[in-house]
Amino acid sequence: MPQMPSLTKYWDEKRGRMSLFLRNSERPLRDITVEDEYPTTITGVLCFAKSGGIAPVANASDGKITWKVANIGAGEVKELIYTSLTRDALDGMGPKQPTATDAALLSSMALHVPALYLSEVVGAIAGPKPEGPALPVETPVENISRGKMEKRATVVVVGAGKGGTGKTTFSINLGVALAEMGYNTLLMDADSSMSDLSTYIGMSPQSLKSTLHEVLAGEAEPDKAIYRALSENLRVVPSGLSIEGFLKMDRSLLKDVIEYFSMGTDFVVIDTPAGYNKELALSLAASDHLILVLNPDEGSMTDGLKVQEMARILGINVLGIVLNRFDMKSPQFSRSQIEEYFGTPVIAMIPEEPGVRNKDKVPPVLSDPSGRMAKETYKVAEIVAGKKAPDAKGPSFVSRLMLALFNTANI
Repeated sequence: MPQMPSLTKYWDEKRGRMSLFLRNSERPLRDITVEDEYPTTITGVLCFAKSGGIAPVANASDGKITWKVANIGAGEVKELIYTSLTRDALDGMGPKQPTATDAALLSSMALHVPALYLSEVVGAIAGPKPEGPALPVETPVENISRGKMEKRATVVVVGAGKGGTGKTTFSINLGVALAEMGYNTLLMDADSSMSDLSTYIGMSPQSLKSTLHEVLAGEAEPDKAIYRALSENLRVVPSGLSIEGFLKMDRSLLKDVIEYFSMGTDFVVIDTPAGYNKELALSLAASDHLILVLNPDEGSMTDGLKVQEMARILGINVLGIVLNRFDMKSPQFSRSQIEEYFGTPVIAMIPEEPGVRNKDKVPPVLSDPSGRMAKETYKVAEIVAGKKAPDAKGPSFVSRLMLALFNTANI
């Protein structure tokens, strides 16, 4: 008989929150339900920091909390957290700690054993509730091994140091190119504050019932934010356009949501916000490769170097540079100068082409497959798919110096 998943419950005195660690066994499971109890006499608001990393977080009423955990991999560990906060804390006006009274009430539930259910099993796995916790409550959080979901997709982040480089347009074309090559591809707009990917491909914002905003706010299941567009093999996860949706979302869940979307597909292409920011860092942490989109000007190159070094600090492979809007007649910088400065190969050179974002919202890889942009994009798609290797380049002196400075600062 295969080993069943297990639960460890831990009261975190320092943070004033309850943590449940759900450890899966040797086989992947699609749906697990975890039920726990909380004291109904708490004075604050019951809040959830995580739900296995994927929104929506949980449901709670009448003293019972229910988590629905979907698609948990073999050996994976999910952390389910809850606490009680005052309204001032929720509004950012007070400390994110429960009151002493609520902390005492919550900690008193540490010995209550949660119930664990599988979708294909009727009844609780744990059976009758035993005396005492499932595992010793004094087990420190730091000593609990946290598994990682096995990613089935290759995740590629498309980044840029500054806006206006053509990053979003290239992300769309790369996603379509991979899909047209026969790969199941997911294109995700992680630029949650200035999102415009959906409008670039002709999706009406008013028609999108769920977006990445709602997923990160715990208001929608991840699968509800997936739409088919442009190609039979392409799915798109757009971000919302409303300020309200942006303010409600929990960006700390982005890495886990990306890992969720990477299951069951070949490639995930992520359009990230320009600059050096949290969304980029979280996207890189869940990715395999970075493609850097640059323009041949000093501002783009200087800011782009910061993005490259963030990827290298996080241990993410920098696949190459896409030099966009390159003036082939009088370039400001030569290809060799750019490669020397970054220590990274230029894997595509795309000249300025008027009307790239045409009125029909059809990307050039579809509307003009014989054009320069389509051909250069397919070159990159072949590298991403492992059909072609970029020329290897070692880190430049500037890159090595910046990396040393970043490491010294422990960033």
